[in-house]
Amino acid sequence: DLKSKEVNREVASSSLKFLSGLPAHLDLDRDTEDVHHMIEQEAIKAIGMGKAGYLNLGKSRNDQVATALRMETRARLLELSTALCNVQSSLTLLIRKYGKLPMPGYTHMQHAQPITIGHHLQGYFEAVQRDLERAAQAYGRVNLSPMGAAALAGTSINVDREYVASLLGFEGLAENAMDAVSSRDFALETISVAAIAMVNLSRMAEELILWSTSEFGFAEVADEFSATSSIMPQKKNPVVAETVRAKCGSVLGEMTAAFAITKALPNSYNLDLQEVTPHLWRATDDALASATLMAEVFSSLRFNPERLLLSVRGDMSTATELANHLVKEQGVPFRQAHAIVGEIVRKSVERGSTLEETALKEMPSVSARVTGRALKIDKDQLRNVLDALKTLELTRTAGGANPRAVHRLLLKDSRSLKQNLSWIARARSLLKEADGRLRDQVSKTEGEVIR
Repeated sequence: DLKSKEVNREVASSSLKFLSGLPAHLDLDRDTEDVHHMIEQEAIKAIGMGKAGYLNLGKSRNDQVATALRMETRARLLELSTALCNVQSSLTLLIRKYGKLPMPGYTHMQHAQPITIGHHLQGYFEAVQRDLERAAQAYGRVNLSPMGAAALAGTSINVDREYVASLLGFEGLAENAMDAVSSRDFALETISVAAIAMVNLSRMAEELILWSTSEFGFAEVADEFSATSSIMPQKKNPVVAETVRAKCGSVLGEMTAAFAITKALPNSYNLDLQEVTPHLWRATDDALASATLMAEVFSSLRFNPERLLLSVRGDMSTATELANHLVKEQGVPFRQAHAIVGEIVRKSVERGSTLEETALKEMPSVSARVTGRALKIDKDQLRNVLDALKTLELTRTAGGANPRAVHRLLLKDSRSLKQNLSWIARARSLLKEADGRLRDQVSKTEGEVIR
C-alpha cells in the first residue's frame, strides 16, 4: 500500500522492475535456502539492500506458497474442466450418430434389459456432468487469497488483503490467517475431484476395452488409439483405454498419500505440507491427460450396428417386459408374474428353445401352478412384447431407454455443455481482467508500461 509510510514509491518501483524482469523459469541456486531466499539475494545484488530489503516486508513464505499453490490449482481445475467438456462434446456427437441403436443393458455383466447406445452414453455424459459440477464448486473454494496472512497471525504492516486478492484474481479471502497458510483441504478436494473423474473415465475405458473384443464386437477403437502385438500381427489392442484405466489407480494413490500426509498435522504450518504438492500436480496432470485422450477416443469411436442388433435378438432380456405384460393385461401381481416368467425362462434354457416358443407352450400350465389360473397369451402380442426394439418403445418413465428420448436428451445435454463452457470462459475472463489490473498497477508504480 503506497499510501502507507512503510514503503516509498522509489523502493516499490525498483522492486517491481526487478521482479518484472525475472525469467518465467528459474534454476534454483543450491547455495541459497530456497527460491524465496534466492530471489531476494539476486534482488540485493541488482538493486541493493536499501530497496531489496523490503521485498518480503509483511509477507511470509507460508502465505506466498499457499497463494501460489491456489493460483496454480485454480488454473489446473479450469484445464481439467475444459478437457471434461471435450469428453461431453465427443459423447454428444456419438449419441447423435448412433444413439438410437439397440444394445443389451447389463447388470452383473449379464444381459438385463434392452437399451440404446444413446441411453448408455448419456449415462456417461451425466457422470462427467457431476465431475464438472464438483470442479466448479471446488474452484470457488480454491480461489480464495491467503496473501496478507503472513506466517500465521497476520501482520502489523499495512497490507490491504482485499485489494491484493482482487489484483491476483481471487474471489475473496481465506479469512483466518492460521487456516489460510496451514490448510490444504483445497488441495485434497482438487485431488478428490480428479480421482472421482478418473474413476468415471476408467469405467468408460473398461467398457470400451470390452466392447472392442471379438466376443462383444460392439465397437472399434480407432487405429491411432490402438497398438498391435510385437509377435501377433492380427492384434489390435486398445492401449490408450488401458492406460487411462491404469492411470486411475495412480491418481487414487496420489489421493491416498495426500490424505495420509495431512491427517494428523497440528496447526499451523508444518513442512509436511510441502510433500502434498507433488501429489496434487501428478493427480491433476494424469486426470487432464486422461480426459483429453478419452475425448479423442470417443470422437473417433465406431459402433457396429449389425453386431449390436444381433446381441439383443433372442437374449431373453425382454423377460421383464413379459412379466409387466402379465401385470397390465392379465391382472397378475408382479411377484407372481416374475415367478411365472422365471420358470418359463428356466425351461427355455434347459430345452434350448426360444423364450417365445416356451412361453406359448408353457404359459397356461406354469401360470396355473403359480396363480391358480391358466393364462393364455396371444402369439402376436407375445411377439411384440419379446421384440427388443418394440419393447424399447414401451418405456415411458423419464430417463428411460426409449429411443424417442434421444433427441430430447441431446438438447438437455447441449444446454448443460453450453453452461459448463460458459462458467469456464467467465472464470478465465475474470482472471485475465485481474491480471490486466495488476499489470496496470505495476506500470503506474514503475512509471512505465510493461510489455
